[in-house]
Amino acid sequence: MDKRRVLYIVRKSEGGMKRHLLSLLRFLDKEKYCLGVVCSFEKDTIDYLKNQGIEVFELEIGDGFNVKEDLSIIKKIRNIVREFKADIVHMHGFKASFVGRIACFNLPVKTIVTFHNFPGYNNMSEMKRRALLFLIKFLNKRTDQFIAVSEALKKEMVASERIEEDRIEVIYNCIDETLYKMGELDLRKEFNLPEDSFIVGSIARLIPSKGVQDLIEAAHLIKEADVFFFVAGDGPYRKSLEEKIKEKGLESRFFLLGFRDDIPSFLRNLDVFVLPSHEEGFGISVIEAMNEGVPVVATAVGGIPEIIQEGVNGILVEKGNIESLSKAIKSLLKDAHLKETLSLKGKEAAKKFSCEEMVKRVEELYERIKG
Repeated sequence: MDKRRVLYIVRKSEGGMKRHLLSLLRFLDKEKYCLGVVCSFEKDTIDYLKNQGIEVFELEIGDGFNVKEDLSIIKKIRNIVREFKADIVHMHGFKASFVGRIACFNLPVKTIVTFHNFPGYNNMSEMKRRALLFLIKFLNKRTDQFIAVSEALKKEMVASERIEEDRIEVIYNCIDETLYKMGELDLRKEFNLPEDSFIVGSIARLIPSKGVQDLIEAAHLIKEADVFFFVAGDGPYRKSLEEKIKEKGLESRFFLLGFRDDIPSFLRNLDVFVLPSHEEGFGISVIEAMNEGVPVVATAVGGIPEIIQEGVNGILVEKGNIESLSKAIKSLLKDAHLKETLSLKGKEAAKKFSCEEMVKRVEELYERIKG
């Protein structure tokens, strides 16, 4: 039996989208599929993919739009699709799916788009938004299948892009600890903290929509001296956040750790995990924290309420509500029974987000669109 040839297209990223794709590539049945990736990941990730027997085509796909650059990217992708002799082209994220679908136009391939985040149409001028939506709707009609990583994201794409509901499959992300460096991080020892200190942590790209600025404000309201805050992640908003930390006088209690590749170990140091996002396609770091038995406080946005049942396996707060966020953290600081209950229930709930289930659903979709 000939293997089906699946080519993935993705822009450079370090969040849930990258982890989702790497897990998918690792667990897909290599007896059934020949896999290739168009990407611009760093050398370690590219080496990892090649060691998995995956063909890598290095190509930078930026976030913004530039007609001259994008036309060049489209031409290169079209040549790669032909060279790889793809049967399926599976695109991840907004920009990759935009240039990728144009590149595949009129080629004998099946196309799939996975939505990971909410589209940023509201941040555009009305003229640009209308023009872009016109093009996107044209491409949507010529796309064979869509995947959304949450029900909330599916609803948004149905509403904003007028995609028929039955053309969007909801397939949740999974927990895959093999993507991280193993080890035992000790934040209390590394930062010379008291043994009985209470550690609050988050994992987020440092951009406004991730809400780290709200966590800084909440930390300012928590006056207990033995409560410390750590954020794993990097991004363009880092300098602004550092200034905010200094402005609030939190330099000795709030730390930005930058990019980390030892996330499970980082999570095991925490008493509480907080995800204060203003928007979130799914929230994979939430299930990673729950899987490590860390009680979670998160904003009730996007796909997060599909993971957390309020008061049962975590605490949900309104986005941007600093007082509610600080109160939720304090409740776990003061109530050991609540902390233990959420930890146990969260760990139980995390079990359903397995890579085996995610890959099984994707493979079933591939088989359905053989055509």
